[in-house]
Amino acid sequence: MKTISAKSENGDFDKFTNFMRRLVAVPHSEIKAKLHAEKIAKKRKAKPSASRDSGAKS
Repeated sequence: MKTISAKSENGDFDKFTNFMRRLVAVPHSEIKAKLHAEKIAKKRKAKPSASRDSGAKS
């Protein structure tokens, strides 16, 4: 039976801790700006072109 060493457990915990520190360190304003940019990009894609939206019913 193989046991997991305490060293590998600490290594995994340290990796997780470091990841969470970097994640939490991102400023809210930066996240909000990126979300706003994505929202604008999606609106541009969703708009139908004038040639397709003639208003005529078939």
